[in-house]
Amino acid sequence: MPYSTGTVPTVFVEKLKAVQEVQWMNVCLGVHECDFCPEDEAPEGNGEVRIPGGPGIAYAAPFLITHYVTAHGYRPPQAFIDAVLAVDLDTWAATRWPDVPFPWVPDDVERLLE
Repeated sequence: MPYSTGTVPTVFVEKLKAVQEVQWMNVCLGVHECDFCPEDEAPEGNGEVRIPGGPGIAYAAPFLITHYVTAHGYRPPQAFIDAVLAVDLDTWAATRWPDVPFPWVPDDVERLLE
């Protein structure tokens, strides 16, 4: 399937990586390999990252999203980029997962702890 491509701000990629260091969820049995990379070089991912949007909105993306952006030129929707850029990393880093209050994450989600 075709997907949107284009450049994204470097600060977006850096912040997305920082978010992924403190939060990921819905980890599944097994892993998914990148379908675009040669099989012997394909990174593996498992689970999702969640990003808060406006009131009542949450974005879920596969944990390999940073790879898709940096290695394959994927350009997420602008609303997702804006939401990632709006994340307050100082609050997240000070509180640390899983104690960060994530109202957009369902209570029954499987949380992967460090």
